[in-house]
Amino acid sequence: MQKNISIPFHQFANAMVTIGALGSPSGLHGWLTGYLSTGARLSDTQWQIEAENYLETPESLPKPVQSLMTVFYGWVLQGLENESMNFTLFMPESDDCELSQQVDAMAQWSKGFLDGFGAAGKVSGKLDDETKEVLQHFDAFSQVELTADDSPEDSEDLLHELVEHARVAALTVFLAFNEPEAAEPKVIDGDEKPNQLH
Repeated sequence: MQKNISIPFHQFANAMVTIGALGSPSGLHGWLTGYLSTGARLSDTQWQIEAENYLETPESLPKPVQSLMTVFYGWVLQGLENESMNFTLFMPESDDCELSQQVDAMAQWSKGFLDGFGAAGKVSGKLDDETKEVLQHFDAFSQVELTADDSPEDSEDLLHELVEHARVAALTVFLAFNEPEAAEPKVIDGDEKPNQLH
């Protein structure tokens, strides 16, 4: 697995513009995060198809973008699995866009998470209270928007709080459904013999 992968948002977003994608990079990141959080995984071919569908591209992804999507998948999964908990939401930098665009990206990411979580089809029956609460929060976040009455400073502070909350919440759900399997050493009892082929 590649270590320390970094995908700049603006480069990824530019690539999406060149292929005429309608879906947003933040939304796609949220979708994949939600999907992986259920414990589901995708083959490279499945992921390319899902990415095309989500982004609503007019044509199949060209080879360079397919390669980018493969790296993107590994990067998101690595971020979620990383013990250092350095997973972050994929959003435009404040230097590159208006605050309103960041708020929109946050809303798109949250809706994407919910869509991906549902699309995985892995979680059925009753969810625990903590997971239900997380999904309710993401539903609320998906509808967040700036109003004329909001001051830029307060809005920026609130956005940072929401992003951090979403980051921790996503990791919480991922850990709940992706518990590492305990690798217990197999001990052969002195009286037992290993199974033999006859």
